[in-house]
Parts: sequence; structure tokens; C-alpha cells
Amino acid sequence: MTSRRSSTISLAAAVYGFVFLGAILFALATTFLLLDRIARVESAALEEAVAVRGRHAARDLARGLEQDWRELKAIADNISGTDGFALESALDLTAAKDARISWAGLATPEGIVLEASNDLLKNVDVSSRPWFQRGLGGDFAGDVHEAILLNKLLAGPTDDPLRFIDLASQVKGQDGQIVGVLGFHINFEWVETFLAETADGLGLDIYLVSQNGDVIIATDGSKPGARDLQSFRAAATGVEQSSLETWPDGVDYYTVVIPDVTYGELPSFGWRMVARINPDEFDTTSSGLTSALILLMSVAGLMLLILTAAFNRIFVHPFSLLADNAKRIADGADDYPLELHRTDELQRLSAALAQLQGRRH
Repeated sequence: MTSRRSSTISLAAAVYGFVFLGAILFALATTFLLLDRIARVESAALEEAVAVRGRHAARDLARGLEQDWRELKAIADNISGTDGFALESALDLTAAKDARISWAGLATPEGIVLEASNDLLKNVDVSSRPWFQRGLGGDFAGDVHEAILLNKLLAGPTDDPLRFIDLASQVKGQDGQIVGVLGFHINFEWVETFLAETADGLGLDIYLVSQNGDVIIATDGSKPGARDLQSFRAAATGVEQSSLETWPDGVDYYTVVIPDVTYGELPSFGWRMVARINPDEFDTTSSGLTSALILLMSVAGLMLLILTAAFNRIFVHPFSLLADNAKRIADGADDYPLELHRTDELQRLSAALAQLQGRRH
């Protein structure tokens, strides 16, 4: 009589193997789904963050300049009832109290500077200057430019002259006739500093773009190829957009285009703003979620191992005891069949083994 070759896998090993395989499949599926969800949440959060922070930066810049515009309009509205001394004092005070206003002056309709802060450019002909020509026709905000003569009077550097942006408006007399143009020259260095500090505080890279698409300010010091990026092409056409875009450095950035940098009654400089945020901005949050996921899986695996060991001890191990008992009886030992009632199957096997032993005797 040939004996059947016994299985190399015990019931306990089969149970552990089944649970282990199930746990691995569950962990893989759960990890895939959770990591995908984390990536989606991170993507949405970055897109929302760059849009909100970018609009915040544009609004704050325009709001600061609108304060200067309100001051200019307040002076312009009160000039008709002000004598020359009071006007000169008001212009001096305007240029002195705020470092961003480098020059304030009133020009006659013919373009001759009548009064100016600190008497700078007084009696100078400015009729060819854009701020005067455009201000003579209405409210005007002029883009950044150099002013060689004013730079010399303000003792600015010759190798890198001061740059200014302009605000100008008509001045009307009591009879409603235009009596001059009031203009402010605002030091553009203030805009550069403001945007640099704002970008650092908000965790952004900010690019101030002119109406023709040229980059005026880049807070990261780079010179991006504006024509090669969809965001800058959109900025040049004044189209608002938010997207994930690959930049020349090969990194994908979440980018937002703000088509108009203005606030309240401030005339438009024609500026657009492009802001981007690095995906690494949320690396700490993502790493924290991944660490939490690993910890959760480890705890779940340990709990599953403990429950499997308890299940094996309570429900599987008695089958091993009964199998050993049956083998000894089959080999001729006069052992009494074990009475195991933990499960219905064990109870029936014990009873059947007792019946077989009874028939044998």
C-alpha cells in the first residue's frame, strides 16, 4: 500500500498566506487611490493658491498707487482756491512724506512748469512729455520710463538712472476751463521693492508685464522668453487664465494671468501680472500625508497580524490537534478521540473519529 504524499502547506500557513496576500492587494489599491487623491487635492490647492495670491499681489500694488492718485485728484480739485505759496507747500509735502513720489508739479496749458516740489524742473518746458500731453486730455497713468534731467536733479546714478511712472490729470478753474496739468513722478524702485517683498511673503514668483508683453519686473531675477510661454502671450492680449505650464527651466509651475493691475479710480497703466507657484511649495504637506498613510498602513497591518494569529489559535489550531490525534489512532495508539466543539465542523469530525474508533474495537 502506497502512502499519499502529504501536502507541504498547512492549514495555518494557508490562512496566513491568504490574509497576507489580501492585505498586500488591499494596501496597494488603497495606496494608489489615496496617493491619487492626494495629488488631485494638492493640484487643486496649488491652482487655487496661485490664483488667490496673484490677485492679492496685483490688488495690493494697485491699491498703494491709488492712494497717490487720490492725493493728486485732491490737490487738483483744490488748486483753483489755493495761492501759489499754499500750492508749493502742498507739492513739497507730497514729495516729502512718501518716498515713492519723487516729483510733483503743475504745468500751465502751454507746458511750462509753474510750481513743483522743491522747485525741481520749475519753469521747464514739458509740453513734449507724454504725461503732460495725455494729462491735458484727461486722467493718465504712464508706464515706466527714464527721466534723465530729473535723475540728475535727484542725484541718481548715471549708470542705472532712476525710472519713474507717471500720474497726471487736468486742473480746471472755477469757470470749468483747463488751467493746467498736475503730474506726479513715482519712483519705480518702490514698485520693484513692493513686488519683491510681496512675492517673498506669498511664496510666489511675480512678473509685471507691459501692454506689449514685455517683462518689466521679474521678482526671481530671471528673463523668461515671454513669446515662448502661453501665459505671457495671454497677458499680452489681456486674457485671464490659470494653468499648469512648463517653463524654460523644465519645471511645471501653476501659473495665473491677471489681465489688469488696477484698483478703484486708478487709471490703468496697461500692466498685466503673471504669477507662478512652485509645486514644491506644498511638499511638506504632501510628505506629511504620505507619512500618515504609511503609519496608518503599518498600524492596520499589525492589527491584522494580531487578529490573524488569534483566529488561527482559536479556529485553525484545533484542526491540527485533531489531525495529530487521528494519526495516532490510525497508527494503533489507544488514544481517546478529542472532543472539540469550537466549530460545527470540529464537533462533527470529533464525533466521526469516535465512531470509527468504536467500530474498530
